[in-house]
Amino acid sequence: MQDHIKILDESKKMKIFKKTAADILGDTETEIIWNSASEKLSEILSRYKNIPPKEQMHTNLIFPHIAVYKSLLENHSDIAMEIMEKGEIAAAEKTVKLFKNVVKLPLGKAIFLKGFAAGCKSGFGSDAGFKHVIHRADSKRYQMDVTACPYVKYCNAEGCGELTRIFCDIDIYAYGHLDGITFERSQTLGTGGEKCDFLLYSEK
Repeated sequence: MQDHIKILDESKKMKIFKKTAADILGDTETEIIWNSASEKLSEILSRYKNIPPKEQMHTNLIFPHIAVYKSLLENHSDIAMEIMEKGEIAAAEKTVKLFKNVVKLPLGKAIFLKGFAAGCKSGFGSDAGFKHVIHRADSKRYQMDVTACPYVKYCNAEGCGELTRIFCDIDIYAYGHLDGITFERSQTLGTGGEKCDFLLYSEK
């Protein structure tokens, strides 16, 4: 199967996106959008070859979003962002539920913060297209400034920088309502800030 079809049709996240779109637009119209998005994704992939494997973990998420969003703009510009936002939230529901269950466990908040730190180190480093400075990382507090981000890079390069906001906002959905964990951030690169200043800390 061609890469663009595999990424768009076999991704669990994009399947949820497609269902979200179908709930709003109907199955027939959604198929039209998805066929157009598949062509756009093929074009996008042809422009970005030899992406490092760890960065590709992110572009395999970024590029389908861009392709679907561009297709929605051509056909349903008035509700394109609404569909993207609802799709992103729906796709994140299982992960958010997992986070909520973890922090309820004995020592769950410490487990979550340590896991968050480990995930940032392994998946959000320079080899994944990010630049960041970690100020503190322990079982009580994680504080990091991100100064370069592939989500911003590729959305801007493809002329849809406004789409980056949904990736920024999903952090609030994922981390902003966890029992005993506070998530603070004053700005993001995706909304015009100089950095993304992540701060998560245990309230006890």
